[in-house]
Amino acid sequence: MIEEAVYNALKEEIEKVRSKKCAISYSGGLDSTLLLYISNFSFNPYTTGYSNSRDIKNAEETSRILNFNVNKIILDNVNINSYLNDLIKIDKNIKKSEIGYELVLFITLDYISEKYVVTGQGADEIFFGYRRFIDDDNLGNEHYIKKLIEVTLPRERKIADYYNKELITPYLSDGIMDLRNDITKDKNIINGVNKMILRNIAKNIGLPEEVYLKNKKAAQYGSGISNALKKVMNK
Repeated sequence: MIEEAVYNALKEEIEKVRSKKCAISYSGGLDSTLLLYISNFSFNPYTTGYSNSRDIKNAEETSRILNFNVNKIILDNVNINSYLNDLIKIDKNIKKSEIGYELVLFITLDYISEKYVVTGQGADEIFFGYRRFIDDDNLGNEHYIKKLIEVTLPRERKIADYYNKELITPYLSDGIMDLRNDITKDKNIINGVNKMILRNIAKNIGLPEEVYLKNKKAAQYGSGISNALKKVMNK
């Protein structure tokens, strides 16, 4: 089964870094919770957002359900404009539509003490997590994976280098990429629910239904940073 193959690939990648002191960029959603659970909670979770944001609430809720502690990076008093200027210096060609989610990563890395940082990057592209994949039956993921590998990931490596950090991306490991031909849309989107391969894995390894069926917003929206950016950029 594809679920078993994907699980083994993720577990193998996580086992490689379990001896290191790793943080994980944690949103309280399926992708990061699955990685944290497979690691047996050996990663130190950090959630970034405004105090009333969905990501903070999701992280608090999931951490209560699974009984672990999460570090919260609250943005209420953070100077977003200062971080924005530094981010643009790293990538002058970054698009407005890309700034939000990269700014979340940029700020998160500044607050994390660990050198190695696990992220769930790639899960939405490879496992058909975006809403547009549900809305358009004919839409494939090749374009999104190509952009991720050629544009987004190199930029995020530069962001990590800026803070002398190293990103670990289990969903983009060689083991997962080797399975791409078997990670098909029809196996991931079933009855209007996305990422079914990952949801099935989460269910099979013991995560409760309120976790493996949870949906979440993209980082820039879930953290609340999108609204803050609008205010900054309209000044």
